[in-house]
Amino acid sequence: MIKDNEVDEIKELIQSGFDLELISFELDIPLEDIKQIKQKIDKQESTKKSKRYSYSEIVSNRNKEAHQKMQQMRERYKNLYFKSNKVDNVKQKQLTEEEIEIINSCITKIQNSIEEIRDISKYERRKNVANILEEVKKIQNYPLTIEQVEKLNILMDVEELTKSSFFYDVKNLKKYNLSNAISNIIKKINKYQRIIDRKLVEAIDIAQSQTEDLEELKALKQKITTEMEIENEILIGSVKSKINNKISKIQQSKALERIKNDIPKSILEIISNLANGTVDIEKAKKIIEEEAKKRVDSKPKTTFSLTEQQEKRQILIQIGTAIREKSDRFHVVNPETTIYQIQELCGKDLGQAVRIVVENLISRKDFEEAKRIYNKFSGKDKGDIIATVMKDLRLKIRNAEISDIVLKGINTQGTEEEEREYFELIEKGIKMENVKLRAISLGKSQDGTRNITLADIWTDENQKEKDVKIRGGNYLR
Repeated sequence: MIKDNEVDEIKELIQSGFDLELISFELDIPLEDIKQIKQKIDKQESTKKSKRYSYSEIVSNRNKEAHQKMQQMRERYKNLYFKSNKVDNVKQKQLTEEEIEIINSCITKIQNSIEEIRDISKYERRKNVANILEEVKKIQNYPLTIEQVEKLNILMDVEELTKSSFFYDVKNLKKYNLSNAISNIIKKINKYQRIIDRKLVEAIDIAQSQTEDLEELKALKQKITTEMEIENEILIGSVKSKINNKISKIQQSKALERIKNDIPKSILEIISNLANGTVDIEKAKKIIEEEAKKRVDSKPKTTFSLTEQQEKRQILIQIGTAIREKSDRFHVVNPETTIYQIQELCGKDLGQAVRIVVENLISRKDFEEAKRIYNKFSGKDKGDIIATVMKDLRLKIRNAEISDIVLKGINTQGTEEEEREYFELIEKGIKMENVKLRAISLGKSQDGTRNITLADIWTDENQKEKDVKIRGGNYLR
């Protein structure tokens, strides 16, 4: 029987490339025993190679799978980014070329019939009107543009179609027994005029859903007449409500934009000094008071006029908003100093001052500094109010950081291995406690009408809209 130390020696000789028969001869060991040892070595080597190949294959498959998922996310994001979302719940049928031709042909026939109606007999007029109504009937189920409906309205509103006397002589009415026939013609004309009015309302509804222009919305509203409201009270009420809500929303947005952007030079200097941490608090307070008084004096006195105190509050809101939202212009240099100066100047509690500065850092994607400030001001001894603010800021920092990683992954197409690293980093982020895919904002679509979130592009359908509570993660550690 071969001893253990001899087995090790034989293995070493075999692996060094010595001939098996020579080993058998030199060590005086049967050749069959040497061959058995060689078989074991070969088997071990084969197993090792198989394991190496298997691991390499697993990594390759993971890379390919992650690459495919990143590609899917890119495509979904691209489709949402460039997709127009302006038709808000208003379904507009896409017409075929044949249908467009039918509509245009009907309108042309109506126009031609009305143009010749004056020059024919009253009997022929009645036949002509029947033909006109038949053409209107043909297009009543098609979606029409505002221009098409308005043209129909003008055509159908001519005197020849609105006065019954145009179709018969009053003296000969009984003789020819035309009363019922004429009455039916007038009823049909009125019926189809109401249909045209409804088509106009539908066209206005589609048009309002496709615009965010304030003047265009006002013009659309003006197209709705009192007579139309009487005939279609429910439909008109719904469309007018949509237009009014849009107008109100746009006006409010413009007003807020004016408040945020209409900042005098003296206040801009205060904001810049706050961001740098070099503001003279007493001097700044005096400038703000002077600006508030100037605003009160320059505006007409009405019931809704603001007092000096209210104007001062508006200025302080402008200052905080500018630091929070205009990080590209006002770069916070010393966060702690700026926090305490905002608190002193604006009269805000510490939590709100921290929020303003942290959101400035988030906007600049300086997540590490944002986390540092969060950690510094999130101690339990700070009180319940600031604790609530800190909890909200923690989520904002984390969500913004995940969003940044997702967008970098989408916009940077690398090797399959790099794609896997991005995808696994994103997966790690969304599996943190209390993270919702819909909370990860990826910005707006190109036309600004839709907010895109990670839930819109994520590839795992089962994971959407869920809180994934898995321990771990070090985004804020």
